[in-house]
Amino acid sequence: MHSVLARLLAASALVALCSITATAWLAAQSTSTSIRQELGNALAGDAATYRDLVTFAVEHRDWTGVALPRGGSRLILTTTDRRVIADTGTNLDPAQLPAVPSAEVDPLRLDPAQARDAPADRIDPRVTGPFQLSDREKASLAQDADVYRTRCRGAAEASPPEGTTTAWGRPIVNVDRTSAAPATPSCTELQETLSTLTLGESAAFNELGLLVNDCLRQRGLPAEQITMNALWQPVASNAECLANARRTQLQPYVAPPAYLFVTDAAGRTTQATVVRFDAGRVVLVAAVVLVLTVGVSVVVALRMTRPLRTLTTAAERLRHGGDARVDIRSRSEIGQLARAFNDMAEHRARTDAQRKAMTSDISHELRNPLGTIRSWLEGARDGVVELDRTTLTSLLDEAMVLQHLIDDLQDLALADAGELRLHPEPVDLRDLFDQLAAAHPGLVVEGGGVVTADPVRLRQVLTNLVTNAFRHTPAGGTVRLVSSGGRIRVADTGSGIAADDLPHVFDRFWRADRSRTRDTGGSGLGLAIVHAIVSAHHGTITVESEVGRGTTFTITLPAR
Repeated sequence: MHSVLARLLAASALVALCSITATAWLAAQSTSTSIRQELGNALAGDAATYRDLVTFAVEHRDWTGVALPRGGSRLILTTTDRRVIADTGTNLDPAQLPAVPSAEVDPLRLDPAQARDAPADRIDPRVTGPFQLSDREKASLAQDADVYRTRCRGAAEASPPEGTTTAWGRPIVNVDRTSAAPATPSCTELQETLSTLTLGESAAFNELGLLVNDCLRQRGLPAEQITMNALWQPVASNAECLANARRTQLQPYVAPPAYLFVTDAAGRTTQATVVRFDAGRVVLVAAVVLVLTVGVSVVVALRMTRPLRTLTTAAERLRHGGDARVDIRSRSEIGQLARAFNDMAEHRARTDAQRKAMTSDISHELRNPLGTIRSWLEGARDGVVELDRTTLTSLLDEAMVLQHLIDDLQDLALADAGELRLHPEPVDLRDLFDQLAAAHPGLVVEGGGVVTADPVRLRQVLTNLVTNAFRHTPAGGTVRLVSSGGRIRVADTGSGIAADDLPHVFDRFWRADRSRTRDTGGSGLGLAIVHAIVSAHHGTITVESEVGRGTTFTITLPAR
């Protein structure tokens, strides 16, 4: 199962099977839902009965004294273990109760079909439990709220309507401390009173927090501190744990859950029509869907795998050094892959050409100094050349050429590997410019400033650029080193660079002089190293030139 075609077919068949199974399951669920809805139709016609029973459960801690309204239907209220609590008829045999109740009466789990305005957690907002305030606390807070609204609240302050209170009697007042209300001591005290829980509320709030954290701990989640929003409702990140904790806390304050059954006057239950499925039809439909799915998958897979095979063949040619371009004009992801493959093949071809050219250039650069050293040493061995101070100096100069070439190649190798070590620090450009001016008489320096860079590497960059500028500037010309606006420019009035050569000035071993004589330049690595060092500083270097008028290199380093 390693081919794309086989995988696609297997995935399509699996999707088809899952679709058929899901459809059958949804149909069965819909049937069950219709049964439940039909069983509750009798109660839906008199939703007041359900609301009255929920209200009784909110106001009492058991079902003692509950009364059922009498009408055309027979109502039976039982516990969850089907013990009768109340019955509008007589001579009930509990064994004859319907298998499914018409409704479950529980103020902590409201039925959305009967209580249309039920909150998200399905807990009746009238159930307050331990948060309930005493009459004395209600009167005191109400008086404080009236005084605060009259004397302390800003005129433009948005607040709930007058007289709005929580279910347990606390007035809801906006006590925004950032408003322009007068900050008198009495107003401050009222703000504290109206925004602080009473002792009873605080104890209930702390108990709720412990229950929430118990739930979170059982689910392997970190504990948290629950809060109260502007409407004095508890808030937690895990809504399910908060709802479970509230039910646990409020359960002792309401009547236990009960079942309500609705029958006709004669005691007969409403029967729901059950939809029966034909297994043969299900199998037939499944087979048709599978055949269509596999057929479509085969067509799509063949169209997908054909360009993939073309790419595989091209990759084989690329491995053997042949032409690896592929002709795929699709705009799909396969076409994008083909274009990326062609770009990669072209890049590899350019890289191979550059590698061959670099090998040739390195050989050329090494041959000259090594040939000179060898000829002098052979002459000395044969007694033709005397190893005097002048000869040794020439040999040392050629050895230094080799050393510089090797050092340059090592710097480039480190830069390519991302291991060129830098030690950035604040550098005073004026001091650096003065040092370069002392080393290069005739250099004109302007500007200054401070940049963050490796001082040794920055001097290496500027030295290379200034040296190149003087090498290509005739007598009477000018070389300027200028810093302004966060940029460093090295400008000369020399021979300039042809427009066709500008894109190659930072290439390794490139020199405008095709004869590659040492009279007109070094190894051709200087500008490549300059570019690598500036890039390692996350900066940029650009060049502008005009033949016969001069060249300007501009370095831009990141801001400090």
